[in-house]
Order: sequence, then C-alpha cells, then structure tokens
Amino acid sequence: ATGKREYQKKVMKVFDLMEKMNPPDGLYPIYVTTDTPSPEFGSKKISMGAMGDSFYEYMLKVWIQGGRKAKSWESKYRRMYDRAMDGVHAKLKKVSNKGGYTFVGEFNGVQVADKMDHLSCFLGGNLALGAYTHPDGMDSPNAQRDLKLGKALAYTCYQMYAHMNSGVAPEYVTFHGDRDFGVAGGNSYYILRPETAETLYILYTITGDP
Repeated sequence: ATGKREYQKKVMKVFDLMEKMNPPDGLYPIYVTTDTPSPEFGSKKISMGAMGDSFYEYMLKVWIQGGRKAKSWESKYRRMYDRAMDGVHAKLKKVSNKGGYTFVGEFNGVQVADKMDHLSCFLGGNLALGAYTHPDGMDSPNAQRDLKLGKALAYTCYQMYAHMNSGVAPEYVTFHGDRDFGVAGGNSYYILRPETAETLYILYTITGDP
C-alpha cells in the first residue's frame, strides 16, 4: 500500500454515493445507472452472489480496517452494513421445505428465488466477523442473531459439497419443493470458488468450534 489517502478517498466516493441512494431495506440492487442527472438503480435485482457479494463484504471490512472506531469517518459503512444485514434477515433469508437448510435467495424484482450462488457463501463468514466486531459486543442480540445465521449458512454451504457425487460444489444450487441442492446442467462446473473455505476458516477462528 502507498499510504496515500488520496487513493482511499477516490475509491470510497463510490460507497458514499451508494449511501446517499439509501434503499429502504438497506439492500442495494446490483446495477446502478449514471445516464441520468443523478445516479439511479438500474434494476431491482438484489443478490448476495454474483455482482453483489463484494459490496456487502467491503462495507464491513473498510470499517474494520479503519480501526473499528465508533466516531471515525468509516463508522457510516458499519451502519450501512448493519442495515443491509437487517434486510438480509427480513427479505432474503429462507429455509428449504425438505431438509430445513437455511440459505439466502436472490430477489429478482418481484420475489425471492429459491436459489443460492456459491459466491453467497462468503456471507456466513462475514456475518460471523460482523458479530465478532459488533459495536455493542458479541453477546448483543443482533450480534448473536447474525452469528446464528452465519453458522447456518456455513452448514448449507458445506452441504453444497457433501451432496455432490464429485465432492465439489456447483456455481449455484436451487431449493425447489421436495428437492434440495438441485443443479442446472449449465451451472454444474466448479472453478475453485474460495467462499466456503473462507467462511469455515473465519467461523473456526472466531468460535473455536471444529
């Protein structure tokens, strides 16, 4: 790193712009258009997977990297993160009908699809990290709520591997009716996604639970 704040300021302008857009549930659609006098959301699609995952991950990690100070300029990103996680609990969290697996679906503008990307598996570890660094302490109700969801998502992501004959997970799985971990033919490939390994490592480091 150069240590020059000018680079940091330029990058964080993107987050500041998104903060001003202020969606009511804290969840940001994955497309933004700048072809208008002021930026607008280009669709209603919301995802913790492809094209959405890193935005929510960095909300939290920018604040952590800044020293987790309550009154720092980074603290607004922690507030954005907490609002977004409230939205995840209220809008995207689902439980499969058959096996009772907890997953985060994808909002397509009308409803939440019973589909979970492997990329979304980052969220289990991120929720645990958010709980561990929560301003009100790890024993606070919201921290415990998020840690519980993080553990449940980690288990589902592990099962994405365990349910495959190959032992590796596809790009995404579906949870339709009496079938958990359905795989579409065009998405059965595996490209060394790291999110599940990241989540399991973070949870183990924080909880000590093997």
